[in-house]
Amino acid sequence: MNHSMHFVPIAAMSDGSTSGLHIHDIVGSQPGDGPTLGINAVLHGNEPTGAHIILDFFRALEQVPFRGRLRLLPVGNPSAFAANERFTTVDQINLNRVFPGNTTGTYSYHLANTISESFLSTVDVVVDLHSGTDRPTVDYTYILNDEGLARATEAKILYRQKAETAYTGTSTVQLLDAGIPATVVELGGGVIDQTPYVERGVRALFNIMRYLGMIDGAVHFRQDQVVINRIDLIRPKQGGFLEVDAPPLGERIKGGDTLGRIVSPFTFEELEVIPNPVEDGVMILSHLTRNLVQPGDYAFMVGDMEGHSTYGD
Repeated sequence: MNHSMHFVPIAAMSDGSTSGLHIHDIVGSQPGDGPTLGINAVLHGNEPTGAHIILDFFRALEQVPFRGRLRLLPVGNPSAFAANERFTTVDQINLNRVFPGNTTGTYSYHLANTISESFLSTVDVVVDLHSGTDRPTVDYTYILNDEGLARATEAKILYRQKAETAYTGTSTVQLLDAGIPATVVELGGGVIDQTPYVERGVRALFNIMRYLGMIDGAVHFRQDQVVINRIDLIRPKQGGFLEVDAPPLGERIKGGDTLGRIVSPFTFEELEVIPNPVEDGVMILSHLTRNLVQPGDYAFMVGDMEGHSTYGD
């Protein structure tokens, strides 16, 4: 493969440094035409698992001849990444709500504009990697405009989001508007070893390359994949230690069952019991260790199994 990396400057910063993005271009050695696949991560700075996946994927590429081209953006929000914060540190804005950006707004808008022009507009297909931050762990994939692309990620739970519940200003909005196939992978995170999630992410990227005809071999589609149409985000009303009673990710949970409890680390008092509000649910985000949370933090995400479908039926 032929690999090159270039730095795309954004702006001179007040501390004398230059902010910018590192973008990798990799051209396959296999003869024949292939698409340009863009893979990006860390639009939210406290979601580093995607950067781990891209690093290990890059290392594994040396052993895998492919056709076409890869463009890798391992860290989309460098200042937030360095600070382990969700929002851009310069202006405290959620980068993934201001795409396609512009050159007249605050720094996050400039950053989104640079990603749009230097990365998103230069590829044929996009895989956007996210994770569950440094506390909760997540495991599902969005079905956007290419169902096969989403299925090729090998996630057990696929989410077909309704237009009225979609976030505005995400990087994928402009891709959908432009008709560029895209998917968003939510995988990993938490105060646990990320190795299993990183390995799954790398396998998913190679499976996507098979799906796109970039490498040879049969595409693996799980037959137990479940498609849901709604997700409930559950936030605690109290702060303290979150102790989890919910089943593992990917498993069912009945309405009213206890998801977790908030316990005071100071008085040891149980401050809140968090019930599952979904009559028939499946776990897609949870805390896999006892973690400290504030009121209103992400505690759980439960997929609604009403009206779900499976490919194995």
